[in-house]
Amino acid sequence: GGTVCFQAESHLELCHLMFLRGLPEVVDLREQVRFDYGHQDESTHFFDIFAVFRDGTRIAYTVKPTVRLRSGRFLEKMQVVAHWVKRKRFADNVCLLTDRDLDQVQRHNAKILSAPIAPDPDAECAVRDIAKGLRGAVSIREVVVATGLEERGHRAALRLIRAGELVLAKHERITPTALVTWKGPQK
Repeated sequence: GGTVCFQAESHLELCHLMFLRGLPEVVDLREQVRFDYGHQDESTHFFDIFAVFRDGTRIAYTVKPTVRLRSGRFLEKMQVVAHWVKRKRFADNVCLLTDRDLDQVQRHNAKILSAPIAPDPDAECAVRDIAKGLRGAVSIREVVVATGLEERGHRAALRLIRAGELVLAKHERITPTALVTWKGPQK
């Protein structure tokens, strides 16, 4: 679980990246993946996100706000792109993600996790040591209190959630009372 850096081109894209990053079945995420298509590769489309799942499924995602889809031109273009994606076996599926695909909890969490947090290896090690011993789900606050590091521990816990080592036990907003479980390498 090293540091993950996203270069999202919009807040909406970042929200979707953070959401997909949190799915345990996603094993690889790439951004701005070029796809050349047409009879002589004369056209190019950049997929905002390209995800590989544990079962080997590859999905190419394009992220657009709903308001940008009203004319229908983009959707027409994406039908052509999707045809070529399947024909060239570039991915198993093409998905369009919009602002309507994320709920308020997912948006809140993406915002929390996208805030810059300076690395603090000592605090992260302390949180990691506590988290590795977890049996079941406990609150973020309990993990932080067990480290004795207060705010440093809280920031470290957020960094480990962002890295996918600590995961939310259920669909809820990230707050001190949110329940987390250890997902990183076991002892």
